[in-house]
Amino acid sequence: MKKRYYFITAIAAYLLILLATIPAKPITDLVSDNAPVSIAGVSGTLWDGQAHLIRIDNNIQLDQTRWSFNLWKLLIGQLSLNIDSSFLDEAISAEAGSSFLGRVFINDLRATVAASEVTRLANIPIAKLDGPIILDIQHAQWKQGELPLASGSIKWNDASVTVAETASLGNVLILLSESDQQLLNADIKNDGGDISISGNAELVAESDYAADITLAPNASASSNVRQSLEMFAKRQPNGEYNIKKSGPLSSLGLML
Repeated sequence: MKKRYYFITAIAAYLLILLATIPAKPITDLVSDNAPVSIAGVSGTLWDGQAHLIRIDNNIQLDQTRWSFNLWKLLIGQLSLNIDSSFLDEAISAEAGSSFLGRVFINDLRATVAASEVTRLANIPIAKLDGPIILDIQHAQWKQGELPLASGSIKWNDASVTVAETASLGNVLILLSESDQQLLNADIKNDGGDISISGNAELVAESDYAADITLAPNASASSNVRQSLEMFAKRQPNGEYNIKKSGPLSSLGLML
């Protein structure tokens, strides 16, 4: 029994030393050659390294990215990295990894991105969005063939949307949580602005979604803003507008 213990310990120690000393550059070069990712200015090791520039699908550029392995997570069946980076001069930090069963996860994600950049990345038609979006995601996880889960908050400060005319939305808050059915749930509300927002969106079984959001124009909302609401929401007898939709995620262009 002792011989087996010493043998396993020796193998584990060797693998850790190997991981700690393998240069990162040959591995990142392999990734660049086989994925829509370009990695430049790599130094350090797989255990603890950095990259001056990471370009993803020629669309997203991360600068001064550093990573380090979380060794103890191997004991619970996870490969985990602490990552610090920068996107458009805004800091990004998170723990990211995967379980041995293929469940990808992100913990303690902190990031700020301009809403205008989200418009570009998501290729949102018609509307122009402005204001900083602050991500504070405590935990998110997903696996191929399963619906994602997440907990945390998304804050959109000094939010505005421009269609025919710019409408202020004040500060928008989206709280992410897990429903009683263990599915992703999002509560949405705002404070201030030309339009009051309240509602809920959630994922439901069989890869479907459901959303029920109320938009109430405030006294500051112009007639053009009110008319713009009618483009995508149904006017109610009390003057509010309601967005109530449900269906498969594939109808939104999302495939899991």
